[in-house]
Amino acid sequence: MSAVTDPEVSCPLCRVAADRQSLCCPSCREDLSVLFRLRYAGRIDYNRALDALDAGDTATALLRLHSALEAEPGLDPARELLESLSVAGPGGAVPAGREGDTPSE
Repeated sequence: MSAVTDPEVSCPLCRVAADRQSLCCPSCREDLSVLFRLRYAGRIDYNRALDALDAGDTATALLRLHSALEAEPGLDPARELLESLSVAGPGGAVPAGREGDTPSE
């Protein structure tokens, strides 16, 4: 799989890089969890696609992979998994590893 760098989330108020653990600005303590969710939407959908594949739900996995690529077109692991599912047909692919553990929603 291709390496993907973590997107940075900056506070819109003070332009300081946000803390990935607390989901807050370290300067003004503004809650930035919504910005993290938007920034990581593609990775969250990718990981949900993996969950769907683990559960044997290929149709949901395909929808989640398409959503992941809409949110983050450069998310190569999602693109590669989508291509392998398209080639393998229903139920033919083995789930890949998780992409960039991200903050909980």
